Amino acid sequence: MTSEHLSDSTVQQKAEAAIISALAEHLGVPDSLRPRKLSTPGGSSVQLDACSEDKSVLVEAYARQGKLKGAQIKKISQDVLKLALLKRDDSLSSSRAIIVFASEEARASITGWVRSAADQFGVELMVVDIPEDVRDDIRSAQARQVMVNVQVAADEVVEDISIRLTE
Repeated sequence: MTSEHLSDSTVQQKAEAAIISALAEHLGVPDSLRPRKLSTPGGSSVQLDACSEDKSVLVEAYARQGKLKGAQIKKISQDVLKLALLKRDDSLSSSRAIIVFASEEARASITGWVRSAADQFGVELMVVDIPEDVRDDIRSAQARQVMVNVQVAADEVVEDISIRLTE
């Protein structure tokens, strides 16, 4: 599977659909989890990767294969906060809030205060199995995205040095 841009996240978005489908099968609610926008206490709203029709299951999915790094852990911490906020709503307080991963290494990366917050706020961190070809597509996309990130960083450093030399 190829993307027009090396940093394109289309592969991860498709993988998230497979992850959500696997979670739905695991929970015994096939075809019932869909993307959904929900209101939060206080009147703002958030977009969820998936939610059951009756709002009894709230889901954020994460496709990363392998150990998470700084910004990726920050994304998970934001998802924990998002789900915790939704569970503060009386109508959602008994809902299952789940962050679902397709990699045990990714889930195991959630430690320290982020893991403690997930536990305290009742946010489950689950892992589901996805087809190997989807997993391979994710790994390939991650490798392309690392190359893009390194190149962008190098370009920015060269530009910064050039600016300083001309000042």
